[in-house]
Order: sequence, then structure tokens, then C-alpha cells
Amino acid sequence: MLIKRYLIPSDYSVAKSWELVEWCMSRGANEFTIDFLSSNPSGAGDRWEQFDEVVRPLSLGEAKLERMSGRTADDLSRPTARWALNRTSVSALKDALAQGFFQYDPWQDGWFEDPILYRDGELMLGVLSHEAFAVLRLTESEAQELDAGGFPSHDSLPRIG
Repeated sequence: MLIKRYLIPSDYSVAKSWELVEWCMSRGANEFTIDFLSSNPSGAGDRWEQFDEVVRPLSLGEAKLERMSGRTADDLSRPTARWALNRTSVSALKDALAQGFFQYDPWQDGWFEDPILYRDGELMLGVLSHEAFAVLRLTESEAQELDAGGFPSHDSLPRIG
């Protein structure tokens, strides 16, 4: 049985956020998705194109997967572009999210948000960037390993403000 642990981006340095991604990979995270948004599509293509050039060969196609947000409850599981999670794709993610895996920095020309790591098609680590939290689904023993590894987490979402 999996339990949920909640993560707050401000608890993590850039380096620690990428250590968490590596930790998830070592426990079976094997694919990911990420959104790219833009308020100016004509000026944002370069950021997406640079990312896509690296991850395109790692594409796993679309699959109906759980997401962190949706327009309706039914939209929480929907067709989702996904890529293999490996050293190459993590490097591309680090370039796209230079301020860490939890980065939320909407640029005028476009930005990446809401990265999700999947373990065998199930959401393992999901970020809701604009709400500044993440959910990590793991076993009881993995939760103990998470704590022992110095990764801050919470049993519930802390109240902010």
C-alpha cells in the first residue's frame, strides 16, 4: 500500500530537489511528463524546441495518466505525453528547470511547470507548480528511507499564511 507525503518547494535547495529526482529513479521512477506554457507562442518556441530536441528520442508516446490538475475531476486522468526518465532526460529537465525540480517561474515567453515522475505508469512524484507543493507516493519503508535521506516531507499539506 502506498502512502502520500507532501513536499514544499521552499524546503528544498536546487541541489536537494535533483537529489530527490535521483532518489525516485533509484526506487523505480522510469518516465515523466512536464507542461510548457506560453502567453506568447511565437516567442516561446526556442525554449520548448531546445528541450524537445533532447527528449524526443526518449518519447514513450501518449498514455492516459494521472495528472496534478485538470479542468474537471474527470480531467485528472487524461492522454499525456511522456518520456523515459534517465540521465539524458534529467539533464534536459535540469536545463529547463534551472532553479530546481520544483521551479515555478512564469516567463513572458514561456515556462515549464508541473513535472511528474511516474513509476510503472503510476504517479510517484507530482508537482503542482503554481500552488507550490508536491505529492510523493511511496511505501512505508520508502517513507523511512526518505526521512533517513534528509528529504523534508509532511504527512499533510502545511497551512501557509
